[in-house]
Amino acid sequence: MRLNLKGLGIRLLGVLLPRTCVHCAEDLPAASERPLCADCLAALERPEPPLCGRCGLPLRSAEGCRSCRGPRPPFDLARSAFLFNPPLRSLLHAFKYSGRRDLARPLALMMASELALLPELAPFRTLAPVPLHPSRERRRGYNQSALLARGLAEAAGLSFAEDLLTRERETRPQVDLKRRERLENVRGAFRAGPGAAGGSFLLVDDVATTLATAGDAARALKEAGAAAAAVFTLAREP
Repeated sequence: MRLNLKGLGIRLLGVLLPRTCVHCAEDLPAASERPLCADCLAALERPEPPLCGRCGLPLRSAEGCRSCRGPRPPFDLARSAFLFNPPLRSLLHAFKYSGRRDLARPLALMMASELALLPELAPFRTLAPVPLHPSRERRRGYNQSALLARGLAEAAGLSFAEDLLTRERETRPQVDLKRRERLENVRGAFRAGPGAAGGSFLLVDDVATTLATAGDAARALKEAGAAAAAVFTLAREP
């Protein structure tokens, strides 16, 4: 009789160190690489049409997109894999604030599956993560957007330009700021290198709320000569 040592090891590890759903804390199957249980995974929500053709925000009325009123945003278009609902919020908070770097791969695979459903993003073949300021990256230990972008590039067979953009100054956290304050907070915060000239880039970030941060990163790419810049985020505030 031939023993499946790998299978036995996985089962033993599941008994000694049971994995739990990041959102509801239910036990997960030992062999599962997914960070959510089946119910929480099924609760993830995609942005459903009608969507704003430019920023991808789900439209609630015939009045149009509230986010794209006023000056034209610097990016060409923006899309998100999922809406920022409770299960995804739990995932992202664990990933960003609890040192769960192991979540980068499953989250990137989720993004890759959704990217394949967005043909409007197909022309953008080079991924560029939205950078953190070096001091914030040192405090956190990693840039979550860079981990997502690297994993997404590997899963989707795309190029990855990690150092194309730099964050020139540290900004206040955007989370408690209003839309106008967010725009002012990040204005001029990014700079793109000469490698941007003539390229079409897909900026990768974790969450889109007003798209102020990604918008200023797109502005830096365009000022450095990029032909086009789109945005793809894991989550979108509805």
